[in-house]
Amino acid sequence: MGIIAKKIEIDFTDEKISSSAGSFFLSQMADRLGLPEMLGEVIRLKSRQRGASDVEMMLSLIYCLAQGDGKIHDVDRLGGDDSRRQLLDLETVPGHRRLGEYLRRFGIRSCNRLDKVARALARQVAPSVIEHEIAEKGYLPVFVDGSGIEVSGRCFEGAGELYDGSDGYWLHGVFVGRLWVEQRLWPGGVDVAHGWKDQLKKTAELIGPDKPVWARMDNAYYNGEVVKFCESQGWDYSISVTNKTYKKPLHRKREQLTYRDWKPINKKRTEWAALIYHCPSGWGRKRPYLVIRKDWDGRQKRMFPTYVYILLSRADLPLAELARRHRGKQGQENAFKGPLIELDLHHPPCRRFNANRAFYTAGQIAQMLLVAIQYQLLPETARKHGIRTIIRDLVRTAGKLVRHARKWKLLFAKSALKLDWIAHAADRIESMAHAPP
Repeated sequence: MGIIAKKIEIDFTDEKISSSAGSFFLSQMADRLGLPEMLGEVIRLKSRQRGASDVEMMLSLIYCLAQGDGKIHDVDRLGGDDSRRQLLDLETVPGHRRLGEYLRRFGIRSCNRLDKVARALARQVAPSVIEHEIAEKGYLPVFVDGSGIEVSGRCFEGAGELYDGSDGYWLHGVFVGRLWVEQRLWPGGVDVAHGWKDQLKKTAELIGPDKPVWARMDNAYYNGEVVKFCESQGWDYSISVTNKTYKKPLHRKREQLTYRDWKPINKKRTEWAALIYHCPSGWGRKRPYLVIRKDWDGRQKRMFPTYVYILLSRADLPLAELARRHRGKQGQENAFKGPLIELDLHHPPCRRFNANRAFYTAGQIAQMLLVAIQYQLLPETARKHGIRTIIRDLVRTAGKLVRHARKWKLLFAKSALKLDWIAHAADRIESMAHAPP
């Protein structure tokens, strides 16, 4: 049975069409938050007034990362898309060589200044995220974690051994809800939880007092100082205990439990939980631990049950609720994987350490721009999605720029999947433009 293909001729047009017309919302949100002005005030690395300015250098990188282009070479794609460049309000876009040379100029002081821009941006975006999380969950989830960033080759400045023996950097971050409020790139070879106190202090300042915070962490933060800090801030917390040495006294406590101490925490009764109390050496007093016993692996019953231990700040909630709150950590772990995967941040592009540190701070700013769009421009139903959906269905939506009656107009196809998002975002931008200062 023969299939006759349609005859389609290929030709070219001078019309202003972009495959990333949704970039317009990125530039509008950046202007709304004052990002160009903040960058202009603190970043001054160029000595000659030619080519792309400091602000255009950084914005070009941030906008590329915000649509998932995590390679330095991807800035050439932005420079070749005149329509997208116009939508982003960039007069000049650097080539990838110029951008790479520019990142090499970053030192410790300029990286710290860029960190201040990221924190100033977080202070503007965080309130809507905090309000939403407390209204939806009844508490504010805070997640602290570190991720190893692998490098290829031996010429990366500051690269050292990671936990698995490979060479790379440590990227430590704090998430409030899905917002990446704190990040710091560290050289390889440092402790897995290095710098946690400074990051949590800045996070506490951002959140403010009297918020029902629930901090969730893994075994790297099973530390008496971390616990004392959370208690001093009035935060609730839950910390996974997976180290074999730390689990030995917990095993002994668990063996003293009777069958009446175990309560089912799911309807299928495949998981049971109980509370034990233990005081690690030097911690001053006993604290509760949730023990979860798993008897089944899917439909297959285990020959021997497995046990999970979770340090808790409180034991006055139902056991199922305590387990559910801590397991919400997995969702925030995915929020950390989101920037690394969706913004293509897994591989540092530069040989110099401070250049890579500036690159990852730009990635944090890009993530906050996307979250700001999600919470301030899109309908509330969009808040259940990750940033991948925001990039794919909003930022990377095709559009056409036309000039009519001395005005520019951006046209989107009516066949766009998230047409309601585009219309809602356009209405929000219009209302913000006419809102009183």
